[in-house]
Amino acid sequence: MYIKEQLIDKIKRAFEGQTLDDGIGLWEAQGIDDRLTQDECKRLRIKDEKEDWNKIPVIDLYKCSSSFSFFDAKGMRFHLPIFMLLALGVFRSEERELEKNGLLKSTIEPDIEFHLLYGLKYLNRKDETGKRTLEYHNERFSLLTSLQLQSIVEFLKYRISEIKEYSSKEVKMNASGMNDDDIIQLEKGVEYWTKKMIIANQ
Repeated sequence: MYIKEQLIDKIKRAFEGQTLDDGIGLWEAQGIDDRLTQDECKRLRIKDEKEDWNKIPVIDLYKCSSSFSFFDAKGMRFHLPIFMLLALGVFRSEERELEKNGLLKSTIEPDIEFHLLYGLKYLNRKDETGKRTLEYHNERFSLLTSLQLQSIVEFLKYRISEIKEYSSKEVKMNASGMNDDDIIQLEKGVEYWTKKMIIANQ
């Protein structure tokens, strides 16, 4: 069983001091998703956090949940840790307060697992669309260090252990809304990111 506190600490250490540099910011990416002009996206970028990802407001993560699909490599490296911490429940009390005040209405909870497992769908695709999509996916994660890649692996392993622990308390696994396919996908994700980590260490 992976201990959540250790995983949280590992993620924080792996991305400590990481800045956005000239990468695509959270609100800037939202502008790209909304198909705004370059000038409009630049204006949105003004309110983007660029120096300390810890300072990104939780409400912004919800309002810009689709931004994850539009980050470049630097934007991905900067925002990835706080999205993982959000998924681990680090900001649960703040989320409850936001929900209590109705501030999460019309927002979508970010799904970090979807993006971490997205590339799996295209690993065996031989068509040009599949190849280009996988290439784009790999490029967005291309700047991660081996330690940062390891934090992804540990995050997915924790999710597996979390699901298994919960399901062991249930008569049927689907009582938790999860099934064998979810675990299989996560396990494939662990293998996928572990290979990337090994390559980064070479």
